[in-house]
Amino acid sequence: MVFDAQEARCRFGDSHTTVVLWQRFEVAHRQMFDSLDAALVFLRNNMFRPTRTELHIHRGGHDILITGEELAQLVEMQTEPEA
Repeated sequence: MVFDAQEARCRFGDSHTTVVLWQRFEVAHRQMFDSLDAALVFLRNNMFRPTRTELHIHRGGHDILITGEELAQLVEMQTEPEA
């Protein structure tokens, strides 16, 4: 299945989201946001230099984990100006 960043933003935009920033093998920073968009703004503007970044979207008692290229697509989409 191909990841669709726009679909993810539509489905999960209002979901509580936790950003986890890793330094080597330890969690360096963890922060919860009221929405996916707020978490993406934080990621775009963060001053950390993490070795790995995870986005945990909280839906219906489960977490949806987004990392790597999928996370990069979401952050890139967030930085594009609204038309």
